[in-house]
Amino acid sequence: MELKESESSVRSETTNEVLTLVYRAMAELNLQLSKERRLQPSLDTALFGDQGTLDSMSLANFIVITEQMLEERFGPKIDLTQDDPFSSANGHFKTVGSLVSYVSDQLQR
Repeated sequence: MELKESESSVRSETTNEVLTLVYRAMAELNLQLSKERRLQPSLDTALFGDQGTLDSMSLANFIVITEQMLEERFGPKIDLTQDDPFSSANGHFKTVGSLVSYVSDQLQR
């Protein structure tokens, strides 16, 4: 039981760090976007698809910024374009929350 609590704590800590980095990447990207297209720091913010405000160039910039920040913090490069990231059903760029979950899972492997 103690091991599971410890694993849960590590996972929560990692998830919180990932969320902070994603929010930092969003803030950096927002400097390049018009006021009406800026991303709001929320787990429910849509990144891609019908509800998303990012065009393909902005999404590409966001991916690069986020990958760089993750690599600086966690070391090994995480390729955010793997595993069908733009699927409308379960792609990890659907929302900020889905991206954070995907990255946290990748880091736990």
